[in-house]
Amino acid sequence: MTKTRISILLIFLLAAAACSKTATNFSQSYRNPGYEETVFKKVLVIAVTQDQNSRQAFEDALVSSIANEGGTAQASIGVLPHEEQVTEDQLHAAIDAGGFDGVLLSRLVSVDKDTQYTPPKKYNNPRTRYYPASPGWGYGYGGFYGFYGTTFAEVHEPGYFETSTTLTLETNLYSVATNELVWTGRSETIDPESIEDARASVTQAVAKKLKEERLIP
Repeated sequence: MTKTRISILLIFLLAAAACSKTATNFSQSYRNPGYEETVFKKVLVIAVTQDQNSRQAFEDALVSSIANEGGTAQASIGVLPHEEQVTEDQLHAAIDAGGFDGVLLSRLVSVDKDTQYTPPKKYNNPRTRYYPASPGWGYGYGGFYGFYGTTFAEVHEPGYFETSTTLTLETNLYSVATNELVWTGRSETIDPESIEDARASVTQAVAKKLKEERLIP
């Protein structure tokens, strides 16, 4: 395989990995009416979590998703590489140094599991037909074929449990100039295939919402 073909294949695989198979929807979304004409040129993305690996992965994914929608953002871990909570002065200093006009914070609100039970059921299969056996072929269901035809036509489905997992995240966008909330959204991601899948789904949904609200160029 040539280097060109290998490069094309790698680009395709990276693009495919960035696409989520899981849907994320917003159960709540609010935009401050005082900022109808506000468009943020450079946003600082902060994932509020104490796990630094999760923080970096989420921030990088959200920055990439915003860039795909035409906006400009930067992960906070690049300017605030602290494991502990930063002070307000440290945060303001990083914002001023980076020339940010917006701060986007996201946090995991809950991980909920819901279990539902579907009871067993019995019905006749419409694709089968019952042919009764001759009377001389014995008692019970019209003989052995009568028993076979009757029981074959009956479909029994056992009861079962289904467990659904819902990840709820809250994302807030603040104006640096006024320190006021401009937009907030609460998103729900149901039954993601993996952590990576959930992360891709959420960040793509947030970036798309910011674009729809005309908060990024």
